[in-house]
Amino acid sequence: MRVDSAVQLINSLVYKPGWTFMANSHTNRFEGTVKVLVTYPALNSDRDQAPDYDSPIEPDGARATFPIIVNDLDDTGIYRAILDIIVKIETHEAREFLRVEPTMWAPFHPHRIEGMKRFGDVDGDLAFGLC
Repeated sequence: MRVDSAVQLINSLVYKPGWTFMANSHTNRFEGTVKVLVTYPALNSDRDQAPDYDSPIEPDGARATFPIIVNDLDDTGIYRAILDIIVKIETHEAREFLRVEPTMWAPFHPHRIEGMKRFGDVDGDLAFGLC
């Protein structure tokens, strides 16, 4: 697929309320590639917020950026790539929020090296935040 076509398809997608997908050409770095910025509403998952988690991350919510090589994809391939990104984001958030009482320890926390290792994510979940 052409990069400009992929950008149009991705930018027209809808998921949950407050989620946005913003794709741009990433061909200045990688041929046939788009970069997708996903923003989504999220709650503060810090230990001191558990178990209520009633403090939203403001002002724009959370964000993550992912590259997608699109030159060999068709429209459903693009949609599948975006769904894979959504699953990564939802998994990342689940790892932050799963806590064990009474200490509210997060065994798989994606921002902690031991949590990364326990989850089998030894390279880290570095697509999230403002790296």
